[in-house]
Amino acid sequence: MKKKIALILTAMLTVSLAGCGGGNDKSSESKKDDTGKKAVSNVKSPDNDMVIAVQTDATHLDPHVSSNGNSNLVTNSMYETLLAFDENLEIQPLLAESWEMSEDGLSYTFKLREGVKFHDGEPFNAEAVVANWQRGKEDESLRLASSIKSWVNVTADSEYEVTITLDEPNNTFINKVTQVRMVSPKAIKEKGSDGLAKESAGTGPFKLADRVDGGYTKVVPNEDYWGEKSTLDSLTFQVVPEDGARIAMLQTGEADIIYPVPPIQVEKVENDKSVEVVNLNGLTYRYVTLNQNYKLDDGRQPLKDVKVRQAMNYAFDSKAYCEVVFQGYAKEPTSLFSEAVPYYSEQTPYSLDLEKAKSLMKEAGYEDGFPIDLWVDNTTLEMQGAEFVKQQLAEINIEVNVLPMESTTIADMTSAPENETEVEMWYVNWSPGSYDADGCMRSILHTEKFPPAGYNTAFYSNAEFDAALDKALVTTDEKEITESYAKAQEIAWEECPWMFLGCDNAIIGQKAYVTGVKYLPGGSLIVTNAGLNH
Repeated sequence: MKKKIALILTAMLTVSLAGCGGGNDKSSESKKDDTGKKAVSNVKSPDNDMVIAVQTDATHLDPHVSSNGNSNLVTNSMYETLLAFDENLEIQPLLAESWEMSEDGLSYTFKLREGVKFHDGEPFNAEAVVANWQRGKEDESLRLASSIKSWVNVTADSEYEVTITLDEPNNTFINKVTQVRMVSPKAIKEKGSDGLAKESAGTGPFKLADRVDGGYTKVVPNEDYWGEKSTLDSLTFQVVPEDGARIAMLQTGEADIIYPVPPIQVEKVENDKSVEVVNLNGLTYRYVTLNQNYKLDDGRQPLKDVKVRQAMNYAFDSKAYCEVVFQGYAKEPTSLFSEAVPYYSEQTPYSLDLEKAKSLMKEAGYEDGFPIDLWVDNTTLEMQGAEFVKQQLAEINIEVNVLPMESTTIADMTSAPENETEVEMWYVNWSPGSYDADGCMRSILHTEKFPPAGYNTAFYSNAEFDAALDKALVTTDEKEITESYAKAQEIAWEECPWMFLGCDNAIIGQKAYVTGVKYLPGGSLIVTNAGLNH
């Protein structure tokens, strides 16, 4: 194995690259051949072992335990879903060959692909789908439980036909099915999460070979894969938090793909003829959660006051953040999620207004500010962003203590329930794997998604907001759906459960000899047909 091991990537939507605030176009329009890729030298890989270098580690290899982007990148190479998005964001059959919806919208019947086996040799069939649903029903601590909560019944109609019945119509159901990964029923019963961390039991094109927590995850081709088999000898996801180290690995060939490319390094990488830079408008939304239960030593709870939360947003210069932290490869936020997501509704930005911010702090009784901790992943770009937040909030006397930690540590700590959590503020980002408005809001803002059920670490609860989201799910009238999602965005935007920071592009670097890798919006990539020209 030539390289040291590798991990995640994120990719996003349209190829036109918009700078912060709509100006400063930094899209890479280097010479392109007729394939749409930059013209590069005819380089070859020295071996057949692909390495993807990424910032942070997967939090768990059981696909039913964790659902964050880094974990999904790794587990998607080993586990598959009934349906999946392709690179054009169109839903395609995967483990299911076709599906039909009942007239009342409550039942979906899937015809399953025959001849598919899990890594442990067990057959994939309708009973396997039932077993995965039962696992989520019986163990509410799993992230899977949230994904299948609305499934009231799953019936094996025959060996290769299964029907999923919902508690009520849900117009995002098909999108959400793309997030439920199938695990061998035998492995569920005999291995559990601990065993799945050591031995994969999916149907995917790769099988787990080796893993070092915080270091790397190595997978090898599944010789019994039902589809076109990978030509690689191995695929390794290597954790490389430091930006400069990832750049160096790409340039030397120690890594074949890196994500992210630091915005400040884009021009440098573009000048390397052995490297291709992929710049895509992103779905990644950056924000700081504001735990409204946070208490000062004197018992006061500043983040419960909407005036304080609004002041924090007025004190933050999003345009400068886009330029300084992301070199213009980001946009000022104008709602709770990217404008590329369906049902986006534009809001009036919280443009920098220090006088208004100070006035709001004074009205709320916090003119002298207060101290508060900010958790952040210990990667270069994340820490730069957190330090920018710290500097901005100092202008209204909020004393921020930036606490960098390993991503896996933060994942554990932010999953604590409301009465146990220690989070005060969390510098974080979110992109919807299901590519829908509900996926952009429910898991991180709905009352039912307080940890550990979801990621609402602001512990934000608004009945009107919840009702708007819930109504949008069950209605089939397009106008009502649009109005409900717009109302939800308006409510939360006004109440500021977060500091709204920005929406940044995905900037990915890959060697010119990489073949077959497909990039999707929101932090996904398809490695099924990944290869190296060697």
